[in-house]
Amino acid sequence: MVTDTVKSKKTTTKSKPKIDIIYDDGRIKLYGDTSIEKDKISWGSIKFEPYINFSDFKVEIQNVKAKIDLNSNELGREFRTAIRTDYENPKSLFAGHYSFSYWGCGSPCQMSVIIDRKTGKIYDSPTASLGYEFRNDSRMLIVNPPDSLGYYDNCSYCKPEIYILNEKTKKFEKKEPFKL
Repeated sequence: MVTDTVKSKKTTTKSKPKIDIIYDDGRIKLYGDTSIEKDKISWGSIKFEPYINFSDFKVEIQNVKAKIDLNSNELGREFRTAIRTDYENPKSLFAGHYSFSYWGCGSPCQMSVIIDRKTGKIYDSPTASLGYEFRNDSRMLIVNPPDSLGYYDNCSYCKPEIYILNEKTKKFEKKEPFKL
């Protein structure tokens, strides 16, 4: 038994792309081809353009290393292994005489503290979703830093934030861009 199959040819006409706003949250506008279905757009990345730099908050590196006082902060007692490990790591040096210690607390979540290498005391620092960027000779800290090309995804927990360590209070102060 031989059967014939009939294939129907669909004629498709390609329309010219219509470039217009595909996303606008009042702060960011993304332009693209609006002739495609919006649910086919997976995400948008945003260029992080810091308004201040690590070099704006330079400090001298001091070669000091006191014994850690794990009892000086509740997190010191609870996360002593991570804190001790980071304290010994030379790459954890932050702001001249602190060690920056962080660990995972769920997905996506990181907790952190700084350890004053002069006194051994532990102080709170900001939580993050996507990590930290810091320098050994600067008091500036970027929470949720952008990728290697300087972009970050447009999600509620992805936005980079800049903090500056206040040496007197041992607290991080969030810095917002200057607005006219």
